[in-house]
Amino acid sequence: KEIIDYLNKQANTNYRHTTKTTQKHIKARFNEGFTEANFKTVIDKKVSTWLHDENMNKYLRPETLFGTKFESYLNEKVSGEMVKNEREPYVFSDGINF
Repeated sequence: KEIIDYLNKQANTNYRHTTKTTQKHIKARFNEGFTEANFKTVIDKKVSTWLHDENMNKYLRPETLFGTKFESYLNEKVSGEMVKNEREPYVFSDGINF
């Protein structure tokens, strides 16, 4: 539930955590040893690159984000990649803070 709530907040979507397909993808990634923090990282990376892209924002959905390319998304280098900072929610490596 927390993962889908986070996705909905970040991507301004309304997915349900009760959907069987969504649960299947999330459980599969947990079974592979990924953590909740990994899911949030993937969401953050893909939201930062896809949200304002008309061709790609439709892929901000559980079946795409948490499917077979999950590990690739997790390890993807993103320009201005977010670095978690305890005092500030997100500090971008390019020096721009949000």
